[in-house]
Amino acid sequence: MSSATADRGRDPASDPVATELAVRDLVHRYADAVCRMDVDAVAACFVDDGVWTVTGYGEPRGRAEIAAFLRGLLGGWSVIVHALLSGRVAVDDPEPGRATGRWYISEFGLRADGTEVRFAGVYHDVYVRDGDGWRFRSRRYDSMFRAVGTEVAGSPFPVLPDDGEGLTGPG
Repeated sequence: MSSATADRGRDPASDPVATELAVRDLVHRYADAVCRMDVDAVAACFVDDGVWTVTGYGEPRGRAEIAAFLRGLLGGWSVIVHALLSGRVAVDDPEPGRATGRWYISEFGLRADGTEVRFAGVYHDVYVRDGDGWRFRSRRYDSMFRAVGTEVAGSPFPVLPDDGEGLTGPG
């Protein structure tokens, strides 16, 4: 039997390539929802008890808290662009239905008062597969660059526990 024939019978849930593509789609859905300022669509990217850590700003738990937290963050913005720069996904073979990832992002936009804002940083993610597909179990954002008007600040890459794949994550 050829490998193509064997692959047709493979469960997509156990296919690391299909898993990585599905996780990448999740990350892109999240970015799209942020750009549209759709807080409910962002919250839907998380499992029911998911955690979103924005270092220095808050750590909402659960979809309702995540939506309320993002609503507060975006309250003063007129437009935001959440751009994905690069990312990696590590599929957790010993634990099917789990993966980790690291994504570098840039955000830029305008606040309602006309102030230009630019951020860049890194997300450390834990993904899980539930009945509706892949979602964030946890997502941690660490800012590495921040410019608000004329104020500019930077931070080094955050040191977090290693997940064994060279990607760090919140656990």
